Amino acid sequence: MIAYSALAAVYDALTGDVPYEQWAVFAQKAFAKGKKPVKLVLELACGTGSLTRLLGQAGYEMIACDLSADMLAVAREKCGELTCPPVFLCQDMCQLDLYGTIDAAVCCLDSINYLTQLRQLKQAFARVSLFLEPGGLFLFDVKTPLAFEEMGGLSSVEELEGAFCAWQYGYDRKSRQAQHQVDVFLQEEDGTWSRNTEWHEQRAYTREQLEQALQQAGLRVRHVYGSPGGQRVGEQTRRLFFVAEKP
Repeated sequence: MIAYSALAAVYDALTGDVPYEQWAVFAQKAFAKGKKPVKLVLELACGTGSLTRLLGQAGYEMIACDLSADMLAVAREKCGELTCPPVFLCQDMCQLDLYGTIDAAVCCLDSINYLTQLRQLKQAFARVSLFLEPGGLFLFDVKTPLAFEEMGGLSSVEELEGAFCAWQYGYDRKSRQAQHQVDVFLQEEDGTWSRNTEWHEQRAYTREQLEQALQQAGLRVRHVYGSPGGQRVGEQTRRLFFVAEKP
């Protein structure tokens, strides 16, 4: 089953502890320090639109892109009350195609790790660079190889009202390929339960690989942090936050 199809209905309930507010503050601080005033922002892999809504509420015009039509449907409803409704696009980030240029782009919650081939990573970065205005910023986070190593072999379950989800995680250290299976059980109106299984694949990239791919796309790394609050990167860092700029 396509990733984030069945999960779309329960995704927000499962991610209630995700610090979207911290990510929004991180983005706004980076925008304020950039060379170019930021008005129009693209969010890649926007999911259910939580960050899209926060940045829209902060006054930015938003373009929200995701490969899952089901996630976009939730995002559209969530952002419906914004003064300036976002433009929603169902697109693969490797084939990003916009109507014009943007002032900044963001991609949160390790969505970049879903690009499982190095050529896909380079393609996605090149597409973002193509549509960024000179001086525009590209912000994203990734899980480090350490984070994936720690998850390999684990399993977890979560029970919600009318839903039950089970995860099984795998990771191959040599190829840095990660897989996790998600079984989503949803209670139907007649009381019966339906089961949907999704298969998610990710890849862990080193900092050097990411910086090289950005450079090849014509983007310059300005900062790399270990948290949205600006923590320094260390050996035990499990998530990297990049701020790149188009010269």
